[in-house]
Amino acid sequence: MKTPRSLRTYRAKRDFQKTSEPAPEAKAPRRRGAPPLFVVHKHDATRLHYDLRLEIDGALASWALPKGPSFDPKTKRLAVETEDHPLAYAGFEGRIPEGEYGGGDSLLWDRGTYETVPPGEAPEQRKKGHLTVQLHGEKLKGRWHLIRTKSRGKKAQWLCFKAMDGEADADYDVTADRPESVKSGRSATRGPVRKGALKSRPLPAEQLLERVWPPMLAQLSVPTEADDATHLYEVKYDGFRALAALSSGALTLHSRNGHDLSGRFPQLAEALRQLRVTEAVLDGEIIALDPQGRSRFQLLQKGSDAEQRFVAFDLLWLDGEDLRPRPLEARRELLEQLLSGVKPPLQLSERLDLPGDEALAKARSQGWEGLIAKRRGAPYVGSRSRDWLKLKVQAAQETVILGYLPIQNARAREEIGALLVGVHGPDGYHDVGKVGTGFSSETRRELRALLDRQRVRAPVAVDAKPRPGAVWVKPKYVAQVHFTEWTHDGRLRHPVFQGLRTDKKPQEVVREQVSEPRKAAQKSKAAPKSGARRAPRAFSARATRSQVQEEPAEAEGRARLTHGDRVLYPQERLTKQDVFAYYREAAPLLLPVLANRPLAVQQWPAGIQAPGFFRHELSGMPAWLPTLRVKHEAKTLAHVNVQSLEALLWLANQSALTLHIWSSHAPKLAQPDWVVFDLDPGKGPWEDVITVAQALREKLEALGLESLPKTSGKRGLHVLIPLAPGHTYAQTQRFAEKIAAELETELGSLATTERTIQKRRGRLYLDVGQNGRGKTVVAPYSLRAIPGAPFSAPLAWSEVTRKLDPLRFTLKTLSKRLDAVGDLFARALHGTQTLP
Repeated sequence: MKTPRSLRTYRAKRDFQKTSEPAPEAKAPRRRGAPPLFVVHKHDATRLHYDLRLEIDGALASWALPKGPSFDPKTKRLAVETEDHPLAYAGFEGRIPEGEYGGGDSLLWDRGTYETVPPGEAPEQRKKGHLTVQLHGEKLKGRWHLIRTKSRGKKAQWLCFKAMDGEADADYDVTADRPESVKSGRSATRGPVRKGALKSRPLPAEQLLERVWPPMLAQLSVPTEADDATHLYEVKYDGFRALAALSSGALTLHSRNGHDLSGRFPQLAEALRQLRVTEAVLDGEIIALDPQGRSRFQLLQKGSDAEQRFVAFDLLWLDGEDLRPRPLEARRELLEQLLSGVKPPLQLSERLDLPGDEALAKARSQGWEGLIAKRRGAPYVGSRSRDWLKLKVQAAQETVILGYLPIQNARAREEIGALLVGVHGPDGYHDVGKVGTGFSSETRRELRALLDRQRVRAPVAVDAKPRPGAVWVKPKYVAQVHFTEWTHDGRLRHPVFQGLRTDKKPQEVVREQVSEPRKAAQKSKAAPKSGARRAPRAFSARATRSQVQEEPAEAEGRARLTHGDRVLYPQERLTKQDVFAYYREAAPLLLPVLANRPLAVQQWPAGIQAPGFFRHELSGMPAWLPTLRVKHEAKTLAHVNVQSLEALLWLANQSALTLHIWSSHAPKLAQPDWVVFDLDPGKGPWEDVITVAQALREKLEALGLESLPKTSGKRGLHVLIPLAPGHTYAQTQRFAEKIAAELETELGSLATTERTIQKRRGRLYLDVGQNGRGKTVVAPYSLRAIPGAPFSAPLAWSEVTRKLDPLRFTLKTLSKRLDAVGDLFARALHGTQTLP
């Protein structure tokens, strides 16, 4: 097929040496006799809009819809006719570079086939100015009209609207409910970064890297600690950890120890410099591939001609914004957008959309080192964290070279025979055995020359055993080895040399061991290194108060603590500084819950003994604070959008003790994430609450539904049913009302659905009104304004007994609670259940 003449304008507007969009002559796979294509692109260029494209006369006729399509026949949307696009554009998704025509992200939002009504009249109807099309898309279905109205300069204006058919639905907002790409599943987009868009001048690359230092580290673990409902799995690559900071074309590429890697890997450095971005910091791994395409550390050694790559797995900074407080999924989505269309030697880390056991089986079959299990919703913290778990299928260990044994032949003066290696411990270096395989003759000679310059008379290991002929050296070099297992006396069994590591210091090399979650939590009480963000595993009011005093601006940036000595809980003498510190520690638990979710807050600026205020929209919000504009029945309000630590701490500084959240989050505000039952105790005994809660659980389990209890923070209980996406508030409200009515029938002497307090006659109130749109429930880990400073604590059902005391979960006991059970609410954020 010849290239249509209508594509001349398309070609003239684009430089195909810079943009990854298909050239006009690019071939598009087609089937003979197949119905014509239609696609819709979600395009974040000058502004976010939707591009409707219909296959007509060998090209894609295109219209830009500023507000996107609507299923309401009464809503007529402007559609501006643009240049025709090649058929190959039907499969395009990616980022159009800044400075190029249409620069910004373009997602393939919908695709399918269509026919005109009557069929086969697309060219004639387009020329006439009235297209009536029947769409068969993944999102857009049914009959639609496109009617030309007038010209706007050289661009013709049309109206696009839904026909009155069985697919019309005035209440369905398809762009809000289905924001995702049908190709990649991504939903967020990023427009072009223009001059002046950054809040300040771009930082030098070196300073940019310092802003996000140090890197996050994973904890060696076992597969049973990762859960498919709470973790995502990525390939663990066998290479050098590297962070790349880009600023206006300049690059700083450092190892985790701060060593410059750009000189050693010039090809990778040059590829990174070519990324079209103003400011960015990427976290990744430098790897070398064997003939089977697997990363092998030993191939990174000097002299290897193996193919090298920079594999990016996280994005810490982008165009003036620190992304570390954002949830894992949000950072990954931005990283995917940034790297869309890149080619080797740059690549995105591989994520496995598989259950954990299948992912590990694949890792074994592919010969990978293992997997990294990353907790959903987790922020990026500058320390070792259990939010990232190393699950190894090949045992690997870093070791310190403590000496060597000469080779036992004529080359004894030129080559080593085996390395004597150790690891660092609290009392010094410890001998873990010798490594005699994995060397080439050249490597043996190079190591001999290197080590002979570091000779010492006596071994530095505190437990070194006599070895005839051993040559001992200073602990200066680190070797990577693979091995089968540790022996009972702490030695490496069958170790194989992989290469030298220049990115690790000898004193950092310790024996990697699987630690229990509680032990890891206790270790986190140690003060973090400068710049590190601590995980919420060991809250200590005293320790964090001093930390807040020492680094109010460096750690929190624009969210500053003021009047920190103001007492908010008089009985316990807890101050605003204590509340500030609590929410700082609880942030990694709260941010995944609060981000993009409308919330209302209760403020007590004069302490809980004075009147408080309940507000949806707060006064005095600074310009930097993200907000969600939400349409309520009477008016549109701007809710604080707690996407970051700074936003949460700003609320804490406003004495916002209690946070109330919607059951849904943007962009799917019409789809609740759970059903909620609020068991509000009356004047009856605590046993009544337990009886009703257990009865509710049994009733739900009979329907095949799992539920999650939490304390309200006072005397009540909340029971949530985590749901898969796609439910409506009407569905959850009807379901909750039905279950509550059944419980009232069965337990009418204990519980009631009666709203009027007088008519309840002291019985427990089965409140399901919080399932309506715009209704709120107290957020997990949110403080309550009553003596003791209790918080709303997620529970295990085994804890819901007569011995349960909801008021024992307080500001002072958070660390103890997390050490014991971890974050029990995480699974509520990724529900997979469907209501019957």
